Amino acid sequence: MPEAWSARPLYFFFSYARADSRDDPLLEQFFRDLRDEVRRRVGDPDPNTVGFLDLRSIQPGEAWSAELGAALCRCRTFVAMCSPSFFASEYCGREWGMFDGRLRSAAASGQVPAALLPVIWTPLRDPPEPLARLQYDHSALGKAYTKFGLRYLMQLKRNHDEYQEFVLTLAARIVQLADDSPLTAEPEIPALHQVPDAFRLLAGPPTIPDQEDPPPEIPAAVASGPLRIDPVEDEVLGSRESGESRTSPDPPRPPAPPSVPPATPGPVAGGPGHVTFVLASTSAEEIAALRRQLDCYGDTFEEWTPYKPRDHDRVCVIAQMVAARQKLISKIVPLDHGVSDLLERSRERNEIVILIVDMWAAKLANVHQALVTYDVRNEPTSGVLVPANPHDTETHANSAQLIAVLATALRNNFVRRDKLFRMNVRSCEEFDLALVQIIVESQARIFEYRQALRSTGDNPRRFPRLNGP
Repeated sequence: MPEAWSARPLYFFFSYARADSRDDPLLEQFFRDLRDEVRRRVGDPDPNTVGFLDLRSIQPGEAWSAELGAALCRCRTFVAMCSPSFFASEYCGREWGMFDGRLRSAAASGQVPAALLPVIWTPLRDPPEPLARLQYDHSALGKAYTKFGLRYLMQLKRNHDEYQEFVLTLAARIVQLADDSPLTAEPEIPALHQVPDAFRLLAGPPTIPDQEDPPPEIPAAVASGPLRIDPVEDEVLGSRESGESRTSPDPPRPPAPPSVPPATPGPVAGGPGHVTFVLASTSAEEIAALRRQLDCYGDTFEEWTPYKPRDHDRVCVIAQMVAARQKLISKIVPLDHGVSDLLERSRERNEIVILIVDMWAAKLANVHQALVTYDVRNEPTSGVLVPANPHDTETHANSAQLIAVLATALRNNFVRRDKLFRMNVRSCEEFDLALVQIIVESQARIFEYRQALRSTGDNPRRFPRLNGP
């Protein structure tokens, strides 16, 4: 670690999602205001020894810079700018995980400093598990901040005094914690890939990375034999290698007949790094028989845009962007009578299936029946997400009836009502966060059921199925 970086303690590390800072100067302005207030309180003339803000975006596959790593190794407090984008970011999760690891080491000696300081940048409807575990009370920082987040305070001039009080209160807390902190600087900067992503770790097992040889925990019935992929409509999985063995040759054995070459292990088909998004949506022409507002529909099921007029992204694009950030291979298919076959194939391959449901489309006979078919299977690793735009006045006025129709189609899911079933997802930001949580939970269950099947000796290619009421 450079000597200049370890000469004095760093009062706070500023962790934020790069998506929150694009074309928005407010987040960087808050950092400068907080840093200057802390500097005035400690009498340090150099603001760079007070707070650390990394302005360089880390690209996939890159390591973090020496400055960022050194700052994480020696900072006394950690300011987390919480938002849906923050908790969907792998790099924010690793920064959080790095500092949380230092706190746990300090706790082993009996000292547990509350030095991880979450700041609500934009509102979170349901606090994610890592934030909820902190049990951090925001009420002392002002009513407007508690309800709308810090960005709201900075946007309106009438909130100027409350914003200033927020900065003063947080700065005083940082100085107190840093002066009393038992945290010592880490002697070495760990590699980025060695630091756990705290958001994925707390929610469930991480995604299996792409690799040529099957991981050891994959059941032999799945991980061996030649690669076989059943055709799936509109599926783009990318190229794969031939799957020839790269291991050392086995001891000599009797030669096989010339027409039957020796079997070699092949790559795993699918796995929880693959997700299929099944859209229970339709076209404007078909939905016109049920409702008047048609601006969020297009010519095909893929053009459904549930969050207009605030957001104009199609839901299929939003979903695949979330999957890409989680390093998943994804595809989009419509909900139809073939959903049972899709679930069967995905279950055999340990792949993820997530339904995204338009409540209006659920009133159509063909969609309603397909939802019933899906629900009867009651797959324990498959998720359902239902957008509900509060700015869609027609949907809001008919919400009770729409929910009742959906409840009859997804009866088992409504009864189960667990982490894989999300109703009333009200914005793109909530959609991002809810989808990440469903993906992680689904991956965790795939790991869990696969482990349970290995320990009981059941057929490893068949998951146990929950029985509905």
